[in-house]
Amino acid sequence: MLMGFSLISVTYGAIHCNILAMQVKYDETDIKLHLMELICIMIWRCLEITSRVVILVLFIGALKLKSMPLIIVSFLISLLIPWVEFLINGAHLPKNINQIVSPMGRILILIVITALNAAINLFCWSGVKLQLSSEKLIDKKHIITHRILHYGIRLIENVIMVLMFKFSGEKSLLNCCDSLIATHLITVYLLSMGFMLLFYHYLYPGWSDDSSLEEIEMRRIPI
Repeated sequence: MLMGFSLISVTYGAIHCNILAMQVKYDETDIKLHLMELICIMIWRCLEITSRVVILVLFIGALKLKSMPLIIVSFLISLLIPWVEFLINGAHLPKNINQIVSPMGRILILIVITALNAAINLFCWSGVKLQLSSEKLIDKKHIITHRILHYGIRLIENVIMVLMFKFSGEKSLLNCCDSLIATHLITVYLLSMGFMLLFYHYLYPGWSDDSSLEEIEMRRIPI
């Protein structure tokens, strides 16, 4: 029961991340989702989070401390990417994060934000891309390559963890067919990617970058 409530809570939070991303892109527009859009995004997020969490649990449970290097590297990559882009672009720290704190305080705030974003990305796509040089800290462009890169890397990582669980883990962990479990987990994650593509290609409010606010408004029917 607790696991069920946790899944519902995390899925609800992930849906809000998507709504936040849409809200940031269209500043003056109050985003509402169609019923079909909401159902699609719920299925996508539920499948993604469930498969990802189960893969992580089985991987860590089977390999124990041997699994930590891959988990730490995955977390550090998500943590450092915004900072690497920040340094490469030669950008400056945003000034309106908090006017009363010192530059060191701003850096600490940004570190906490990037750590939180990396923790979310470890389990599911956060729905936003951090841009540390921006005053709003979020990139409004929503370039599709960002999503493709995230899900492509996570798919490869999931396959590696499932294979390591199958061939290197303890076979008595679940007392059932490891091959069947591995196949189901990867299939569920691929299904989540399919629903993600369905949402962004057909159901995303204002899916075309050329859409005007009036066109977006016409597509939105509050539920």
